[in-house]
Amino acid sequence: MALRTEQIVKILQLKKLGRRTAYKVYEVAKKEVLDDDRDLIEFIGYCKSNNLIKNLQDYSNDDFQIAFDKAEKIFEKSDKENIKIVSVDENLFPESLRKIKDPPIILNYKGDIKQINNTIGVAIIGTRKATKEGVISGEFFGRVFGKTGFNVVSGLALGCDAAAHRGCVQVNGFTTAILAHGLHTVYPKDNRELAEKILSNDGVLLSEYFAGAGALSNYFVERDRLQAGLAVATIVIQTAIKGGTMHAVNATIESNKILAAVDYRQSLISEMIAGNRMLINYKDAFRLTSINYSDLIRKIQNLSSLKYDLNIPEDLDMVAEPKADEISKQYKLDF
Repeated sequence: MALRTEQIVKILQLKKLGRRTAYKVYEVAKKEVLDDDRDLIEFIGYCKSNNLIKNLQDYSNDDFQIAFDKAEKIFEKSDKENIKIVSVDENLFPESLRKIKDPPIILNYKGDIKQINNTIGVAIIGTRKATKEGVISGEFFGRVFGKTGFNVVSGLALGCDAAAHRGCVQVNGFTTAILAHGLHTVYPKDNRELAEKILSNDGVLLSEYFAGAGALSNYFVERDRLQAGLAVATIVIQTAIKGGTMHAVNATIESNKILAAVDYRQSLISEMIAGNRMLINYKDAFRLTSINYSDLIRKIQNLSSLKYDLNIPEDLDMVAEPKADEISKQYKLDF
């Protein structure tokens, strides 16, 4: 019997006990039956005294009481904000995230999380400093993959991420936003209305961080592995060579998943697409345009591990709205 969700929340409040250590405690406890707080305290002490978990601290009764009080406040705030908490041992937990190199042990969410395990995720991500072409491209591919039946995964950041979510919502597609802070708020605040639209469209807001947690810089880096982990393919809309997007790119490459990067016309000069060209030329990224997206969809569809039906029409080129040629004509783009 594994640790219950509320017990995992409690041990995560212990000082100097992070996600990885908590996961080790969870694994050691799989055959244990811990009915109450006293059992949990005794088990942590047992792990420490027998050196079962590296770097586990020696906690006093006061340490446990402080941690358990913090957990109660989290439960209260989560309930008030309509935030649900799910742990790795529950059926609702996204199956794909159990399989990544550094899996989360707990997730906070709003929305219809069960749909994540019933859809195929495609991460559509990129720089916050998107050019006009990047915003158009993000919305375009958000529409394409949302309308085709994929789960459009992104981070609700300004720029490319928000564009992908908007495009998906425009066609009533399913989209998951993975946030780098507690779900009691939305950062940046400019995207609060978009977050509400995602939820009203039966999408999901997802986070490793509990209600009340602010947006710290390292949380954004940690969040990026979840974007890649929830998806079978990652599409880079725009990125500089050393942009934050590269964290998710590297996780995609390490997992041997499909990587695609939007290819812009050669006359477009911007450091925000230099990363795209590097990925295409040197990292074997799929060269994605508004004309050949059907080839990428078929490539994903042909993966033997996919088991869910997609809403793919016979004429894939008719999926996007507006059509690719209309976009090229209106904005004089070639992406």
